[in-house]
Amino acid sequence: FDAVSCCVTFTRGSIATRYEDTMKFRHTIVRLMSLCHGSALEEIGGEDSDFCETIDAAGLSDLTQHHLTECAEVLHFNRVEVLLHMIQSLITHNLDNGVLKVQPPILSRVYQTLSRGFVNLLNAKKIADTRFPFPFSQLISGLLLVHVVMLPILLSAVIAEVWLATTLTFIPIFSMCCLNYIGVELENPFGRDDNDLPLKHFQAEMNNCLLMLLHHSADFMAGVSKQRCIVDIHDIREAMRVTSMESWLQETIAKAEAATSSTDAPKGSEVLHQDSVTDSGTISDLEVDDFSAGGHVIEKVHPIFPGARRDEKLQSTTLLQGIDQVVAALMGIRQAIEVQVEDLGQSIETFAALAVNLRKGRDMGDDNFLEDDESHDAGFTLAWDCSGIPHEASG
Repeated sequence: FDAVSCCVTFTRGSIATRYEDTMKFRHTIVRLMSLCHGSALEEIGGEDSDFCETIDAAGLSDLTQHHLTECAEVLHFNRVEVLLHMIQSLITHNLDNGVLKVQPPILSRVYQTLSRGFVNLLNAKKIADTRFPFPFSQLISGLLLVHVVMLPILLSAVIAEVWLATTLTFIPIFSMCCLNYIGVELENPFGRDDNDLPLKHFQAEMNNCLLMLLHHSADFMAGVSKQRCIVDIHDIREAMRVTSMESWLQETIAKAEAATSSTDAPKGSEVLHQDSVTDSGTISDLEVDDFSAGGHVIEKVHPIFPGARRDEKLQSTTLLQGIDQVVAALMGIRQAIEVQVEDLGQSIETFAALAVNLRKGRDMGDDNFLEDDESHDAGFTLAWDCSGIPHEASG
């Protein structure tokens, strides 16, 4: 596509003076490239590949179709190589006739692109033509067959449970067979199997790109607007900063709305929104060179062309409304956090009261324990038998 696009671009200089020759060259090279790309896909796809649709191959001249048929069926030439040579000959012929208005060193890039595409085709053919070694594949199949036969016998002799032996036999055999069939599918990714590359889709995309070059807007020249274009580099940077800030505001608003979807917005947000609308209208009416919003300075963009005015100015009202929405969302988040903090404070007070009650209960238990000890000591003292103590000792 790149080579054809360059060739179509190089014919812009001759389309005014030699319109018929230019359009003939464009339609011919587009049809030849579509046919070459489809033939390449069919070649790497092999016999199992589907027929690739091309762009109006019947639109080629009878002499061209006869030449292609003779090279493929009588002379047994490679169809892709024949088409590639015809494309290069067509480009050289139109360069000599003056249809291609380009210097030969620049045109050499087109030949390099065509050569690089043919090299990539050869690399794809290596993958399609180079098969896995036959002895190696036979050895793998034989060992897999031995594994399928011997594993159930060995596991049934070792494991007494039928279900366990069946499970341990099925899992490794199934895994080995899956790996073998995956290798077979990866050996040749071209074809029309479910796991192969979509060659028809590739051809359809190529045809769509080539048809774009035949559209009447292929020679459209892009330009800039005298009213909206900015040429000063500082103004461009400020405009880029404003654009990035607006994107950040939209993203922040979306995240805030998602975070506060389950929480009602505060009543004061409506008043704040009304005030912000009034303030934004006041700011938009002022004749100032710059104003700040969200920490960024937004400068007024002056016209860049003499006598021109910029129609689309920065909408400060929309910007301030976005800031108001962010503030309202943040207030809702703060209210939710305050509710959570209040609930946490109540829980802390409850746990503190419970700790005080437990401490009082422990102190009361200690006092009762001491009173019980003193009563036991007193009872023990009063019940002491003093009859066996001698009077001298008592005296």
